[in-house]
Amino acid sequence: MRAMGTGSSVPRKAEAELDSGTAGAIHKHDHEPANATLARMFVERRRRRPLEHAWHEALDSVHQLLTRYEETNHRLAEAEEIYRSLFEGALVGIFRVSADGRPLMVNEFMAKLVGYDDPEQMLAGVRHFGEHVFTDHSEWRDLMLRLQKNGVQYGFEAEMKAADGATKWVLLNIRSIQDGSRIVYYEGTAEDITDRKLAEDRIRLIAYYDSVTGLPNRRLFEERLAESITFAQSKNQRVALLVLELGRFKMINDTFGKVFGDRLLQEIAQRIRTALGEGITIARLGGAEFAIILEDVKALREVQLLAQQMLAVIGAEFSFLGHSFNVSCTMGISMFPEHGRDSHILLERADAAMCSAKDQTANDVQFYSEGIDTQIRVRLRLENGLRLALERNELFLVYQPQVDTRTGGISGLEALLRWQHPEMGLIPPNDFIAVAESSGLIVPIGEWVLRTACMQGRAWQDAGLPAIPIAVNVSAIQLRQQGFCELIRSVLRETGLDPKYLELELTEGLLMTNVDVVFTVIQELRELGVKLTIDDFGTGYSSLNYLRQFKVNRLKIDRSFVREVPKNADDAAITTAIINMAKALNLDVLAEGVENVEQLDFLRAQNCFEIQGYYFSKPMAVDQIAKKLRGSFAS
Repeated sequence: MRAMGTGSSVPRKAEAELDSGTAGAIHKHDHEPANATLARMFVERRRRRPLEHAWHEALDSVHQLLTRYEETNHRLAEAEEIYRSLFEGALVGIFRVSADGRPLMVNEFMAKLVGYDDPEQMLAGVRHFGEHVFTDHSEWRDLMLRLQKNGVQYGFEAEMKAADGATKWVLLNIRSIQDGSRIVYYEGTAEDITDRKLAEDRIRLIAYYDSVTGLPNRRLFEERLAESITFAQSKNQRVALLVLELGRFKMINDTFGKVFGDRLLQEIAQRIRTALGEGITIARLGGAEFAIILEDVKALREVQLLAQQMLAVIGAEFSFLGHSFNVSCTMGISMFPEHGRDSHILLERADAAMCSAKDQTANDVQFYSEGIDTQIRVRLRLENGLRLALERNELFLVYQPQVDTRTGGISGLEALLRWQHPEMGLIPPNDFIAVAESSGLIVPIGEWVLRTACMQGRAWQDAGLPAIPIAVNVSAIQLRQQGFCELIRSVLRETGLDPKYLELELTEGLLMTNVDVVFTVIQELRELGVKLTIDDFGTGYSSLNYLRQFKVNRLKIDRSFVREVPKNADDAAITTAIINMAKALNLDVLAEGVENVEQLDFLRAQNCFEIQGYYFSKPMAVDQIAKKLRGSFAS
């Protein structure tokens, strides 16, 4: 027998016999199918082989099986290691949850996402995945309904409150694993999208909210107004739109700086929020303009009362950053459906009503009416024309004499602005000064008036005429403009006019707003040697303390008191009191609007000798004033 090895151990003779027998068997069973014959031959051949040969083959087969088993186990181990590595080291949360919401398996990322140190701690601490993880439990119920219907849900965003108290946003991809029709468990992934949601919130904040006040901006406000109109239309309700604007905000911003202006806007926003309470949309439309939506309005009276309440709230004194002051406010109101059924139209008409209120007076409320459109068109025409009036030389000055009744001579002149429009003709100042102030054009126009009056005053003196003061009216916007005192100094230097011949007329209301700033400016003007007069005295609310602090040179009694002094005891008493107070404070006093001898006699009797009015002279052109200064004016 041949030794056992890798070759065959069957003797050649036996093989020959086997082959011979096999061949005979094939002939014997020619009628059998080929496959069956080959199988039978294989079995027969194996049966006839010696035992040693069968044992070797068996060992070889076992060896091959063991080798394959080891290879399979190795591959399984590698696969498990890869799976464990992916599961445990994944940068997203991986979880498995039972059908009743109990966590079955989570990876480390999922545990930390939910606020636990490791998976074991989370599995022990969380009894119900949805109720524990989801801030809004209804979201979990919604997710379960979707899974029961579709079996899988991708991209489901939910807000989650972690065990450590942190609020996070997660993006879930989850599917249900079923046994027939029965859900066995759910499995899926959770991705932390908190940073993305915060970025989206920041983008939304920038896109829809005002960065200074935190209120909705114009874009969001218009969307909400459109929604309110749609809802009101479906319910047959009314909506009121209130648009309000702060007075002199640009001047405040320019005087105190942007930080101060922003602080004021924030305070205004807070006052409005506090007064109106929750549930009412308030927005900052831009600049110093705010808007309010009132839904389900029953009567115009309630809108009117609320508007007046807003004016009072905003008009109360402000005190911060070392300053105390008040701001004025005007408001326009439009109503749905009376004034329009479209948000843009309602905004336009509320804004038009506000502009109309602004032209009337500060701290006023105006409902939209059809006549306002005509007023706005005229106002816009005036504003557009006024922008070109300076360069087209359409503006000019006239001068009204101020007379000392004891001598009959001219003691001063007031420079008054006039506008000769090429199409509209001569436009009185009452029609365009408010437009100039609201549009900001009063600043360049006021500078032109100041320079022109000073040049003319110096020209009269150079011509040998008597040197007398020239009075120039100054608006609040001009006075609070940065560099105003430097402008005065520059104009006096350029024109050569002595400061004592320039008199600045300031309104009483101007002195009462932003007192600290006004006081500083007035002090500097006094140091320059300029004279200061309070114009229209008695129409405002100045206190004696402020009057003493400001140390002006003269009070000018408003024409509204002078007009009725011969007939009205109250006006006479007020006029007398103003004259006596001015004398007591060592101030000069002048009465304007004197038109008849009865008024003149009353004022003389009260020792008020400086007079201005039509009784003596209307405002006059430059050449006419020159004649009067030469002595042609008859006293």
